[in-house]
Amino acid sequence: MPLEPTWSVKNLLASYPAPTLEPATLKHLHKLSALTPPEEGTPEFESLRQDLAEMIRMVEAVKTIELPKDESGIPDGRIWPEARGMQFEEGASGKALDLPEEAKGRSLLDSATNTTDGYYLVETERKRR
Repeated sequence: MPLEPTWSVKNLLASYPAPTLEPATLKHLHKLSALTPPEEGTPEFESLRQDLAEMIRMVEAVKTIELPKDESGIPDGRIWPEARGMQFEEGASGKALDLPEEAKGRSLLDSATNTTDGYYLVETERKRR
């Protein structure tokens, strides 16, 4: 077992090329953020420019990571188009779910007391403005 760390983020990032962040770019980012940049040439300006350059270097390093092409084990968390959903075809064991036909899909809405346009409707006490 090593007594010291075998690698560090700082050493890893040092192996990537340092991005050049022009003062005009930093000023433009401040303008987009509705912030006032420090005066160019001051220690604060240089410190901010170096910090942001290090963050850019970190993002560029993360972008080089290759992700596995097989996404079957991880559900997709993005927003999906309307009327499209996840297909739950398998249980946790990997075997197909064996549900009775009447307990699947939109037929579940038939037992609901309040529905509208194919969705469950839940009434609340809150009044709309």
